[in-house]
Amino acid sequence: MNMIKTQLAALVAAVSLASCGACNCNVPGFTAGAGAPVVVGAVATPVPAPGVVLPPGVIPPVATPPPSALSCNQAAGALALGPALAPFALLAGATITNTGNTIVTYAAGATTGTFNDDLVGVSPGTSVVGFYPPGAITDGLNAIYAIGYNNTPAVPLAAESALTTAYNTFAGVAATTVFPGGQDLSQASVPGHPIGTLPPGVYKSASTVGIFAGNLTLDGGGNPQSTFIFQVGSALTTTLGGGATGNIILTGGASACNITWQVGSSAVLGGASFYGNVLAQASVTLTTSTQFTGRALARTGAVTISTATLVTNPGGS
Repeated sequence: MNMIKTQLAALVAAVSLASCGACNCNVPGFTAGAGAPVVVGAVATPVPAPGVVLPPGVIPPVATPPPSALSCNQAAGALALGPALAPFALLAGATITNTGNTIVTYAAGATTGTFNDDLVGVSPGTSVVGFYPPGAITDGLNAIYAIGYNNTPAVPLAAESALTTAYNTFAGVAATTVFPGGQDLSQASVPGHPIGTLPPGVYKSASTVGIFAGNLTLDGGGNPQSTFIFQVGSALTTTLGGGATGNIILTGGASACNITWQVGSSAVLGGASFYGNVLAQASVTLTTSTQFTGRALARTGAVTISTATLVTNPGGS
């Protein structure tokens, strides 16, 4: 795990922060709350030269990687999160807490209206902890919607309302395959596919599901618009067991923006890779995940990141 943190830290140090000329900076104006950090400029000051000491109270930018080389291709009429929710990479009803060198960014082309899709916010909660330092966001502190950052509560409030709508919409889609409670998806079998490989469809379990003994492969069958919906009655859990278990693998054109996990209670994600948008009734926790490509969206509880993670919003509506 120390090696993973070192690698992410090296990535941060090696890549220069994009200027406003290269990114969409049309986010609502920064409103400083009590004890808010000070930011110079729309996003951040230029990276200082070696040896330069910044004035007291000025926070230097943390270099973040450019948008990931991902693309989102969605079919006309596909179920949507909505423009209020889609820009959020992390959204919680209560709190967001990060304790690692986490980077929140967005895939190439992942913009919604005037927003880049790397927003972090809470509503009705007000607390986001663990960014600047140690976490960083491509669009800087202005992309954090909480007391002490971008204090514009209407934005995360609208997103949480849209999350409720999206959660109920995805929960109401008719299932194509029903799994028993406690299903290990890495061992799931559907006709015509190897064990642990699922084609596009709507998969439902009345209780818990997880990824434990192996990896789960989602096969788009050559269709980049293929969709996967997982309706989980209670908890979703993935566990890291080396590179061979607890992960999600995409093949056949499958895209993270077309994968949705509707979770009836909480998601605890511990594999090294995870793909898809998680719509959880309660909470989302990233434990040992180092590559989370999707959105972590919690209706009533918290989003917690307990290790260095690269969070990439894959875009899509």
